[in-house]
Amino acid sequence: MMRAVSQRSLPHIAAKTLILCLGLLLLPSCENSTQANRASHTGLQAVAQQKAATSKLEPATTQPVAIFHAFNQRFSDVKKYVCAVGQQGYSHIQISPAQKSNPSKDWWARYQPVDYRVIEGLGSEAELKALIDTAHRCNVRVIADVVFNHMANMPQYQNLKFPTFTPQDFQPRCNTNYDDPNAKWTLHRCWLGDLPDLKLDRPHVRQIQKQHMQKLLNLGIDGFRFDAAKHMPQSALQDYINLANTRPTWNYLEVIEGGNTRLEEYSYIAAVTDFRLYNTLRSAFSYGGDLRSLRVPQALNDPRSVVFGRNHDTAPDITSTPVGPFKDQGDAHLATAYVLARESGTPLVLSKDNLSVPYIKYGVKFRRIMRDRAREGKRIQENVLAAINSPTVLLLERGAEGFFVVNKGGQAFNIPVLDLTLTNLEGCYRELRNNFTVAIERRSNGKKYVTRWGTWKQGGMRLQARDALYFIRDPWEKCNQ
Repeated sequence: MMRAVSQRSLPHIAAKTLILCLGLLLLPSCENSTQANRASHTGLQAVAQQKAATSKLEPATTQPVAIFHAFNQRFSDVKKYVCAVGQQGYSHIQISPAQKSNPSKDWWARYQPVDYRVIEGLGSEAELKALIDTAHRCNVRVIADVVFNHMANMPQYQNLKFPTFTPQDFQPRCNTNYDDPNAKWTLHRCWLGDLPDLKLDRPHVRQIQKQHMQKLLNLGIDGFRFDAAKHMPQSALQDYINLANTRPTWNYLEVIEGGNTRLEEYSYIAAVTDFRLYNTLRSAFSYGGDLRSLRVPQALNDPRSVVFGRNHDTAPDITSTPVGPFKDQGDAHLATAYVLARESGTPLVLSKDNLSVPYIKYGVKFRRIMRDRAREGKRIQENVLAAINSPTVLLLERGAEGFFVVNKGGQAFNIPVLDLTLTNLEGCYRELRNNFTVAIERRSNGKKYVTRWGTWKQGGMRLQARDALYFIRDPWEKCNQ
């Protein structure tokens, strides 16, 4: 959803460096340096495209492994690094709204449409097509963000005369009541702040917006995110989804649950943003919260749901009016690590978090490996294990194929003995980021223990403060190397 005030733009040089680093996110030097070498960038893209040629673009209706949110980035810049994103494990990228909008450089201006007929703001129609074509060659699909609830709040359009709309196409101005069950009608008929609310029941309005969708589909777009969906009638959303589904696509709706809105009112139409899980994560990962509450997390019962520890509406470093933010964004990053470790849900990751938080990119790799092993017929069901009984440390298995551990506490976690008898874990496991091995063996008493943690001299578990680790099952010989 659009927010009124944006984060101050990066200086020109820093912004260029950030874009190049996003393209170089597979290189260790990019985690520690703010200098990006264009030649290295070109080389990485060539390698990524060469590797992509040996794999296959998944069907467009397949649930994403994870979505890389290329937030408020120009199409030409995203094109430079999209192949590296695919090599990291992402199956999809999401672009910001493409239509002509409020010309302000602030991010929220992209959520104030002016003319749906024109692709302008983050790049031209040709640049968007070039991005999509490159992404597809690298086996990455592209989701377009569309804003159909409202139009721009700009002085020249105070008379509600837009290039394709007249005053008759807008709802009378009134205030939205988010809390009164008897006033739910205001969600669909009143303005979102100062943004002129379109009458989505008018055939002309729908025709213009569906023409915008069709243009994007013709360019090769693989799915849509519908902004501010809870402010739109379900009948209109269903109509748009029906159009999207005339081709193979994967789509979702932004629905912020609260007050008089429940996710189930929209999830029958398409996947939705699981703000119910987000609120659960904020409680569990914040100071004083208990990670044991995630053994049975409060969440929407829909494995398609889009899940996140942060998004552009909740991050205070992006918007001055965040929705239910974490007080400590480090906790939000650890929550992101958790959603990447799960089997259920469709993780959405902000581009800046993928770059700046070391363990997040490995969470995406872990998720890709688990997806691949499931296709091999291996069991990857998620289960939070009671073997660790701590409010600050969580251990989650993915069948016998991998496990995840996170420590939100301010102190290192170190236990000399860890009994995993009542789990599916057994064998040799390798940690993806630090590349050390862990052995889980059954002893003569019939019980299973962690007998190696990085070295045969160390059993149990050792985990640094404020960290997350991802382990995948490897051949036993790896633990003897």
